[in-house]
Amino acid sequence: MDTGMTTEVFTDIALDAIRVPEDRARSFDADGAAALAGLIEVQGLMHPITVKPHFASTDDHPIYVLIAGLHRLRAFELLGRAAIPARVLSERSTDEARMDEVLENLGRNELTALDRAQHLYELKVVWDRMHPDFANGGGKTFPTGDEKVQIFGFATEVAEKIGMSKRAINIAVKIWTGLTPDSRRRLVGTKTASNQSEIKALSEQSPARQERIMDMLLSDPPIAASVADALVLIEAGSRPSEVEKRYQAVHRAIEALDDHTLDRVVLAHEGRVIASLRRQGKI
Repeated sequence: MDTGMTTEVFTDIALDAIRVPEDRARSFDADGAAALAGLIEVQGLMHPITVKPHFASTDDHPIYVLIAGLHRLRAFELLGRAAIPARVLSERSTDEARMDEVLENLGRNELTALDRAQHLYELKVVWDRMHPDFANGGGKTFPTGDEKVQIFGFATEVAEKIGMSKRAINIAVKIWTGLTPDSRRRLVGTKTASNQSEIKALSEQSPARQERIMDMLLSDPPIAASVADALVLIEAGSRPSEVEKRYQAVHRAIEALDDHTLDRVVLAHEGRVIASLRRQGKI
């Protein structure tokens, strides 16, 4: 595999000369492309798309494969443009191209927690394939700890580029590997997909329980409002009332107080505390 320096040129490319791979790392959002088209019409294209030559490309009939910029490409199609500014990379391996795509997407703010977990997992897989000697040597895999890797330095390099800590990268990868393929598919487009705590809790459940939770979240009307809610229903058999929820929250808060703080709370609510004790025949 050639992983040397990559040359690049910038030019305008006809839209009908660009091929979009089927195995894109990021799903397409038609609404996002439409919104982007409006911005591009007003302010122009801020960042060119990235492509590489297609294997069937010739001097007379150049063809390119999209590496990064699907939403920008679709936005130009919506605007009726014939060509789009592009960064053309020299022919490279599939893994290198995918790494470019994933790193670019990871730098964007609109990714959901589920998207980010998928991208970081994919980056891990690509990195391991590109560095088999490290990935398979000495029992070590995927350096997201404090290792000082002399070659690519995955965690440090990625964390620098996308502003995530090594721990956050590790958590995201673990979430994606913990989710079943069916859970990943059903989460797309839901509000749960944007909540990392929720998808983390889901990923920690067995496949059978994940399926049950997703059924509860996606039923019409929903049986559970969240993964946490679904877990309570599964464990207890019924959803706690609002009164019970408030009681549990206050109970846990009071239980955690030291004696000095508790005395201050009781004093601040002395009248209500005494009235409550009297109602219960305690005084």
